[in-house]
Amino acid sequence: MALSEQQIKNWARALSETENSKCVNTVSAIRKVLEDHFGSKIKVFLQGSYANSTNVRQDSDVDIVACYQDAYFPNYSFLDQVERVVYESNATAHDYKFSEFKNDVMILLRSNFGTSVERKEKCIHIKGNIYRVNVDVVPCFLHSRFMPSGVTIEGIELRTDTAKIPVKNFPDQHKANGQEKNQLTDQKYKAVVRILKNCRNFLIDNNHIDEKFMPSFFLECIVWNVPNSCFMNDSYKEMTNNVISKIYDDMSVQETANNYAEISDLIWLFKGQTKRTPAIANQFLKQVYGVIN
Repeated sequence: MALSEQQIKNWARALSETENSKCVNTVSAIRKVLEDHFGSKIKVFLQGSYANSTNVRQDSDVDIVACYQDAYFPNYSFLDQVERVVYESNATAHDYKFSEFKNDVMILLRSNFGTSVERKEKCIHIKGNIYRVNVDVVPCFLHSRFMPSGVTIEGIELRTDTAKIPVKNFPDQHKANGQEKNQLTDQKYKAVVRILKNCRNFLIDNNHIDEKFMPSFFLECIVWNVPNSCFMNDSYKEMTNNVISKIYDDMSVQETANNYAEISDLIWLFKGQTKRTPAIANQFLKQVYGVIN
């Protein structure tokens, strides 16, 4: 199929305040429940598409981070052995285990939202209703990356329930870098992300790809790595094709693809990853090109 310029432009638009109101109400309700119990020890905030204004109409789930501020997972991998010994000797131990924290969050949410609450591997899911959207509440501790300069870079970290696999993220840096990219591209970066997400949803609805084939986070990251010059076009169709072509070319050269980073610019997008590959990106982009053109 070939989309008109107007259809692509429609897909580029952000949702209205009215469409986002249920999300705001949901976050407020969950924040109150958790802050009433944990007080200032917890920070509750949006993460993902809604937080970064890249959500589209079919994005029903909202990611809410519940970060316990009095505990952290340390990362000493950027230090030499002497520096690591110094940092470890000054570290303050905490008795509150991550599994206990997630259990406590689960109990609190279930006592307030009842049987609509379900525990999952990485999060606690709350099913939506006429008043609220579907929510994934993500309990986590702070992640502290200790650097030789003495600076500590903070993110968030959790452990999966069964495999205890660490999952790390840097939401503050992600949000700031995404906003900067959007400003430098005259608001076109997030517009292209929304266009590609709508293309992805079209492919899912028509059974061309599985819904887990191209996660929103992965999609946003590959677009973020595209040079700003590729976004400088008055035609949304031409601009999107420019972005697709650039990514496709980059994914075809392993050395170039290896330089792609997550939007936080603190974790490589492909290096050390098994589920994200340049081949998956290009397979997706081929199908997107067919939708647009």
